[in-house]
Amino acid sequence: MGIGTLIVFIALVLVAAIAAGVLINTAGFLQTQAQSTGEESTEQVSTNLVFLSATGNVSSNEDGVNEVKTTVQLGPGSSSIDLNDSTVSVFTDAGSSAEFNGVEDGEGTSGAIYLDGQTNTVLSTDSSDSDATATIVFDLDGNQSNGDSITPDQFDAGTTVDIVITTAEGTQAETSFIIESPLDPQLSAGDEIRLD
Repeated sequence: MGIGTLIVFIALVLVAAIAAGVLINTAGFLQTQAQSTGEESTEQVSTNLVFLSATGNVSSNEDGVNEVKTTVQLGPGSSSIDLNDSTVSVFTDAGSSAEFNGVEDGEGTSGAIYLDGQTNTVLSTDSSDSDATATIVFDLDGNQSNGDSITPDQFDAGTTVDIVITTAEGTQAETSFIIESPLDPQLSAGDEIRLD
């Protein structure tokens, strides 16, 4: 009876050792996966944009806007974002849409979307830096750029416009505004209006 009990005891120790090895491997795998998921989530949450304002220039026939400027900055705690690595989408309730692969710098640009007077497309995390905010210009008369152009050549009065910026990390910032209808009759072509 002593040998049989010893064999059973050794078998139980071997089974327990194998089970412990499987549990340790599984725990290590789960820890690595959780850490990776946590890092990705932190990157997505801490990389965001905030829309500050939007303005438009009255078109030549004074019944809409032919240029929209929207100012963005980094959200609190965000890491820097390169707007040229982002995707910018524009949608209207009239059914028109456009998608751009990044934002061109403002140096000598005649495209449909570019930065107003800035040559650096990376938003700075330093709030005192001149690159802490960026004004993106949507020129409805502009040439095709970064894969698309905006049609029609103006947003008519009463049109609802949605702008979505998707960063390289996958986070999205969205703003929406309505071109007032009718436009103030005291406005002239080229006048700037606030868009809410």
